[in-house]
Amino acid sequence: MKKLKLILPMLAFVFAIALSFAFVSTTSEDYYATGFIQIGTTWYEVDMDCSPGEELCKVTLEGDETETKYQVYDDENGNPLESTSPFPEEIPDPRLNP
Repeated sequence: MKKLKLILPMLAFVFAIALSFAFVSTTSEDYYATGFIQIGTTWYEVDMDCSPGEELCKVTLEGDETETKYQVYDDENGNPLESTSPFPEEIPDPRLNP
């Protein structure tokens, strides 16, 4: 019992130090957003790099020969996300990744 009272606080201290190194800090350059696009009548969740800016955030789908641009929203029927780039980002087709 005495060893347990000594080991547990030391173990908690070691875990606290280990977790402090596991945290990844985010900067404005590493803004990774989860958004939604509407293809037809269906909404799909997409992950993309979309830094806040003055342009509207748009994407194109890999393998789409028509290069249709889809507006990215913060949630279904929500506000459009903003981007610093006027060019759409190419992402994998969410219909192929359930």
